[in-house]
Amino acid sequence: MTSNITESLNPVTKDARELTVVELLEYIRTLLERWTNEKLLNAKGTFTYLGKKYNKELEDNRTLSQKMRVRASTYYIHTVIDGVKCFIICLQNKRCSCGQFQLDELPCAHALATLRHMNESYENYCSPYYTRESLLQTYEIPVDPLPDESKWNVPQHIAEEVVKPPTGKRQPGRP
Repeated sequence: MTSNITESLNPVTKDARELTVVELLEYIRTLLERWTNEKLLNAKGTFTYLGKKYNKELEDNRTLSQKMRVRASTYYIHTVIDGVKCFIICLQNKRCSCGQFQLDELPCAHALATLRHMNESYENYCSPYYTRESLLQTYEIPVDPLPDESKWNVPQHIAEEVVKPPTGKRQPGRP
């Protein structure tokens, strides 16, 4: 089982695996520095309430919602008819029986049809993490460059530490 970060880093660090540990760490640090800067520039170039990726997803859902019909049960609970299928929307709990609204924390097409029916805006139904402001705050913390190794202030007890290379012996049960 791997995380998304590992899955993202594995392909881009494939060629760097032969580097020494210090060179590999510097390679990864510069990679993260570049990614953070690119995402910050992307967020700064966004002029919508949501970041570009989430705004596009919302627009796609809005297009899908255009042909849907909505029936109100209560102020918050609605039935949305999408062709021959019916979906139950609860705006109060930000839930849809399709599962996407609560999974993505972004209004699905059924929720958008309901919001249109109520003449209500989508902003209160999106995760705050998807907003342009949140993205700007996420990427405003830089990955700082490191000074030349000759300028590092390494404590004496660390500088004297001897680290031996791996012996090449495999541990039982490991490839």
